[in-house]
Amino acid sequence: IATYKNINSNQVAIGNGSDELIDLLIRSFCEPKEDNILVCEPTFGMFKVYAQLNNVEVLSAPLAKETFLFDDKLIIKTVTANTKLIFICSPNNPTGTSISIEQLKIIATNFKGIIVVDEAYIDFSKKQSAIELINDYPNIIVLQTFSKAWGLAALRVGVAYGNASIIEILNKVRPPFNINSNSQELILNALNKSAIKDKLVESILKQKIVLENELLQLSFVKNITDSDANFLLI
Repeated sequence: IATYKNINSNQVAIGNGSDELIDLLIRSFCEPKEDNILVCEPTFGMFKVYAQLNNVEVLSAPLAKETFLFDDKLIIKTVTANTKLIFICSPNNPTGTSISIEQLKIIATNFKGIIVVDEAYIDFSKKQSAIELINDYPNIIVLQTFSKAWGLAALRVGVAYGNASIIEILNKVRPPFNINSNSQELILNALNKSAIKDKLVESILKQKIVLENELLQLSFVKNITDSDANFLLI
């Protein structure tokens, strides 16, 4: 995986889906009943679920109304001294909107905690991945998955990319046998056939345009948000 992403192997941790990595991050860096995380709602519900399971408060810096864009100023303004993690889903589920690399740089520079960028849908986006920031910004962790564009959701393999010292902590906390050998073997096979994934992504994105054009013909469709993912918010 590290070779495929052109980074060092000590910058990679694998989880039983991205969900396990979200749980591990909260468990590793948040003190129950004391610390909090920040999310940008509406967003992926599991950030909040795992925070609640770990007895960690959740703050929200909502996306802008109507455009559903990220507001970096609001994020920085909303964090407190006890905010340990900011979770940013980009492209965001369920809006399909993305945060820019520049916005991430601003947040990373002004926040002492860890920024977790969940890029489950990044393969469908023309925007840059935040992985390019992990060497210059040690407080940025990027989550990706084999569940979406790779079509391997049942294998339950998520990946965290980031600073080696944070990855080392995640590897200490995670169960030693969290990814079964069958999943590992099939993921390695998939990486050798990434051209198939790329072709399928191209086909899906073409169909997304067709679907959007058809939906816009319907009188009751008021708005379709610009989406960087493989889905549309209508």
